[in-house]
Amino acid sequence: MVEETVVSQIVILVAGVGLTALAAQIYRSEQTPVGRSFSALLVLLGATAFCLGITRGEGVTNKLIWLFTNLSIPLALLAFSFEYYGITLRGSRARIIAVMTPAVLGFIGGTLVILGTPAQSPGSDVPLDALASLPSGVFDTATTFDRVGLYYTAGVVIFAVGLVAVNVFRYEHLDNRLAALIAFIGAWPWLGNFLFPEITPVYGAAAGLAVLSAGYATGGIVAGLVVSPLGLFDSSPAAGNVGPDRALDSMTDAVVITDDSDNVLRLNSVATETFDTTEETAVGQSLETVIDHTTDNLDKKETTELETVDGLRQFEVTQSPVTDDSSFRRGTVLVFRDVTQRQTREQRLEVLNRVLRHNLRNNATSIIGRAQLISDGGDVEGAAEQIIETTENLVGVAESARNIENMMSTSDIDGSIAVAPVVDKVVNNLSYPDVELTTSLPSDATAAVDAQSLKIVLSQLVENAAKHNDSEEPFVIISGDMTDSGKLQLAVSDNGPGIPEHERAVLDAGEEDQLQHGSGLGLWAVYWGVTQMGGTLSITDNDPRGTTVVVAVPSGEQTKSDQRTESEVTA
Repeated sequence: MVEETVVSQIVILVAGVGLTALAAQIYRSEQTPVGRSFSALLVLLGATAFCLGITRGEGVTNKLIWLFTNLSIPLALLAFSFEYYGITLRGSRARIIAVMTPAVLGFIGGTLVILGTPAQSPGSDVPLDALASLPSGVFDTATTFDRVGLYYTAGVVIFAVGLVAVNVFRYEHLDNRLAALIAFIGAWPWLGNFLFPEITPVYGAAAGLAVLSAGYATGGIVAGLVVSPLGLFDSSPAAGNVGPDRALDSMTDAVVITDDSDNVLRLNSVATETFDTTEETAVGQSLETVIDHTTDNLDKKETTELETVDGLRQFEVTQSPVTDDSSFRRGTVLVFRDVTQRQTREQRLEVLNRVLRHNLRNNATSIIGRAQLISDGGDVEGAAEQIIETTENLVGVAESARNIENMMSTSDIDGSIAVAPVVDKVVNNLSYPDVELTTSLPSDATAAVDAQSLKIVLSQLVENAAKHNDSEEPFVIISGDMTDSGKLQLAVSDNGPGIPEHERAVLDAGEEDQLQHGSGLGLWAVYWGVTQMGGTLSITDNDPRGTTVVVAVPSGEQTKSDQRTESEVTA
């Protein structure tokens, strides 16, 4: 009996040393998550084998090591199987805590049972007398934790082995023997520990130690086989499992997958950022709840205007059906491509081409005609004034084109701006002394937009309102307020003759009448600027006369007070 115990002790000690040495080799050669998790499993197996060999399956220390081994090996095996499959818990503290909590509670409860109850300790004496005086309810709870922890880790072993097996059998290029052999590495030493308390009372400590040594020896031999001949690290299937998720998240377009009832099943990180939601919130909701449109509505339009975290944007939506093996439609993959910049660029080219063909040609013809009139000795003063006026118009067109180029070349906005200084610049730059200009807006109003773009938009609106105002007492009012949806509304109101219908078309929808063009680039600058800022624009008539143009843009933050600053400036 003594000789058998010595042999088992030597075997388990050698297995512990071998497993630890193999772990060190793998750690040095395999600098991958799979390699490191596998080496951690082997280190744990080696350390527990060595400790169990030293204690020879006897005493309180052995019981504590046994408890730790039973609860820790399954978690290490699970960590390896997760890495092998492509599931990572790194960076997710909540998930790690959820996985480890039952085992930790089991260890605490088991330790209390071992150290505080005579039945679990050698002889009739309790190792820690202080624990023995605790109420029996404490030990009942500890026993429950102990059992729950052991049952939980038993389930973890089954799950981890199954996960590895499914992964191996899924890919034909992997050796199917890997599944069974990997199960031996962690499962057999754990199984030996698990059966140790059942075997020892019946067959003696020598038999229990023999089972332990056999389990660890088998685990060590198999670990060497899967690493070298079977090539555990030659090809990791994790890419095949995480690849689709990574591919989805690496796309620059927003992607949403719905079922046949138009409920959201999955969406990539771009979609969650674009539509200001989370995967937990969106999954299970209808598509209409998430983006305010149904699949059928999206299918009927070339482009769709959607509310995003950056305001309203234009999207080109591509739909692809998801079918099963029987060609039955199970859902839809929707790819949302932001074409706002592309549409604006195409529109700019068309408008600038029109300006070059129409405005510049007509103005150049006018200048040539007036110059010829001067050359022929006609009305020199009148012709010169008209040449100056026409040239100033050309300079205005060039200035508008430059402003548009600067505005459209702005990069993504990071942060917010104070609106009041922008409005002050607009007021100070206005050169219509007969127009009374009044501002009324929240003192702490902010907007998540580019300051230059906002200045150009407001300047064009104020300039247009002041320039064409033919009232006896002309005025222009710039006001601002927050909407219930968190937008900042900036309104430019006047008592002028109103905006002609053909020019309203530019502001309302970015369209021009083919026969009656807008007066220039100014209104287009407003339309493109509002689009660039992710805002909206609306026009209403005032009573008895005049117009109010409202620009709604994303606010920087909710206004903290309703305090308003009032100032009247005669420009």
